[in-house]
Amino acid sequence: MKNIIWPIVAGLLIITIAGCNQSNDRGHVEKTSPEMLLQKDWNPRSVYKVQATEIDKAEFSVIDMHAHHYTKNAKDIAKRVEIMDKLGIEKSVVLTNATGAKFDSIYALYSNYPARFDVYCGFDLSDFEKKGWQQRSLKELRRCVEKGAAGVGELHDKGTGLVEGLHPDDPRMDALFEACAELKIPVNLHMADPIWMYENMDSINDGLPRSWTWRVTDKEKKVDFNGLMDIFSNTLDRHPNTIFVASHLANCTYDLSILGGLFDEFPNLYADISARFAEFSTIPRGTAAFFTKYQDRIVYGTDYGWEVWDKQSDYGNNTDLEEMFRMTFRVLETQDEHFYLTDLVGYKWPMYGLSLNKDVLKSIYHENARKIEDY
Repeated sequence: MKNIIWPIVAGLLIITIAGCNQSNDRGHVEKTSPEMLLQKDWNPRSVYKVQATEIDKAEFSVIDMHAHHYTKNAKDIAKRVEIMDKLGIEKSVVLTNATGAKFDSIYALYSNYPARFDVYCGFDLSDFEKKGWQQRSLKELRRCVEKGAAGVGELHDKGTGLVEGLHPDDPRMDALFEACAELKIPVNLHMADPIWMYENMDSINDGLPRSWTWRVTDKEKKVDFNGLMDIFSNTLDRHPNTIFVASHLANCTYDLSILGGLFDEFPNLYADISARFAEFSTIPRGTAAFFTKYQDRIVYGTDYGWEVWDKQSDYGNNTDLEEMFRMTFRVLETQDEHFYLTDLVGYKWPMYGLSLNKDVLKSIYHENARKIEDY
């Protein structure tokens, strides 16, 4: 009898263990199935065995027309210059949008490297609804320029105005923009944000999760994307003698023909490519054709930070300065295909190199920036 029972017990035990394993397998599958996988946890890696180019230095000298005051002391600025030398960055434009004592303190930090940094100031728009504010603001603009400011920016209007209720095409801004023409200094102007920041944060939003991080709230949507482009066009039209540099390709990466139309109509307009490498590198053929057509109007810029912002973050701005610069060179110079840099750029799209020709690279890297400097 014992000889019969033990095989039966052993068989039941095997069946039970197998059943548990199958249950565990099902649980694992269910957690990672498309029905259960959270979008934030989806971090694809390319399976393609294709060229992955490492670039240590830009092919030509570079002027970064869109940087900020990331470095807060003289030691860090010296380190920043060391990195610039290593990677071929001839000069960086530091967009402070600052006035008064704040501008003075920032300018003082960079003044030890006058050939390596241009420092921009801002407009004093405080109390703009009170009588006499324009005269005060004009006086401060001239003071900043005498101090050494090389331009104005980065000004922002994502829907509510440069400050709430004051858009760039407001007649009350005329005197300031005309003064920039008189002083021969450019204006860096950030209009709108990428189109998906204005759209519903739902299952068909192409820019998630980045669009959620930088979403434009209902409170900020006093003017929508198309309305902001109209304001930008009006501003360019009102001030034909003032040089404007549109930040981030005027946030028109989803439809570069909008920016192309502005280029065609307004010879006083340039655009920097900063912080939109993920957006334009995902459509490499169209972008390369656009950059080639308008190679005399596009300038290099980065806008990325000095160091890792959040080491725990899975996406967006999670990089250091050297890695960031090398990414931009890879996008502009190589033929690399289908690579992901989600932790750096924030999007989960594959990126592609544009393989721009040497003449276009020279124009974007430094020649157009020098035209703006010399105007």
